[in-house]
Amino acid sequence: MKSFSVNKLLSYLAVCTCLSAASLGAQEPVFVADLANPNDFGLFANGGWDGNWYVGYNNCWVQKLQVPAGKYSKAFVGAKLGRMKNFQPDGKAPWQKKAYDGEIYMAVSSTVSWTRAQSFYLTPTSDIPLESDPENAVDGAGESRWFWREVPIKHIQPGQDHFLALWSPTKELDGIAKAPVLASGWGNKDIDSWLSSDVKGSPPSDPEKAMSTPVTIFEPALALKLIPDCSEKPETCPQPLGVKISRIETGQARGREMAPRVVWASIQGQAIDRAWVEISADGKEWSKAGRMQWSAPYAFTIRLEELTAAPDGKILVRVTARDIFENESSSEPKKLTEDF
Repeated sequence: MKSFSVNKLLSYLAVCTCLSAASLGAQEPVFVADLANPNDFGLFANGGWDGNWYVGYNNCWVQKLQVPAGKYSKAFVGAKLGRMKNFQPDGKAPWQKKAYDGEIYMAVSSTVSWTRAQSFYLTPTSDIPLESDPENAVDGAGESRWFWREVPIKHIQPGQDHFLALWSPTKELDGIAKAPVLASGWGNKDIDSWLSSDVKGSPPSDPEKAMSTPVTIFEPALALKLIPDCSEKPETCPQPLGVKISRIETGQARGREMAPRVVWASIQGQAIDRAWVEISADGKEWSKAGRMQWSAPYAFTIRLEELTAAPDGKILVRVTARDIFENESSSEPKKLTEDF
């Protein structure tokens, strides 16, 4: 087990474009995983042989990690996922694929046993990059991505071992044919990862079952992300992101579909991780629309036939961005049909 800083996660270009001179003194998140470089988890979940490394109702992955000494203000559990299986809904064109509905959960504990209070919703399957299709074009297919969820800092004890668990409570995700794939990287014969296939939608409560199948050679992409406490040095705290919708254009229609809207956004800040569009009929309740963008340019295609408008036909849109510290900022809302 090793810990690695975010400098190894960011390329030189990303550092140059995302860091302003005022933010260069900011502290960095501490990543804790089995490999020193998070980019080395490039096996199984991007393409080629999948190793049957699926995350499902009957598959729970377990990882032992030691938290480095330090003072942290926030903690996150995470996993790198990809190749989400998808299907063609009735009445849709071959390229209009949809991910199988489901949820992915993670848990963290100081022992090889996890309670409901130690379990956390990681991501919906709809956000995971889709499996490609050799016979059809698929929107949303691409490289596997890291997904993170904050956990109460009380669950993290610096200097001690912790055990992560990754699984799905969704019954339909019972095999590689419908479930997403967990990324992996080349490792060694040391045993600090396990797979438990004797589960039904929750992590095992019996340590023997949790550690029934040791995993060696390949390292599962399960990790902790720890945010150092910057309260004593406010100048090292990350700066808020600046998010602004710069324009909304009418895109090109496909077949009999309505012409989509293309939302362009300007995002400024340190180490931007991802961005997405949210829509609302009343400006109070917001829901994500479309897929995430993981790098610039931040342009989002919104298909109007997939939206539900207010009785007066109004649809509001905003762009939300997140940095590697898991801080979020949203733009001011705009009418989706507003002419700039």
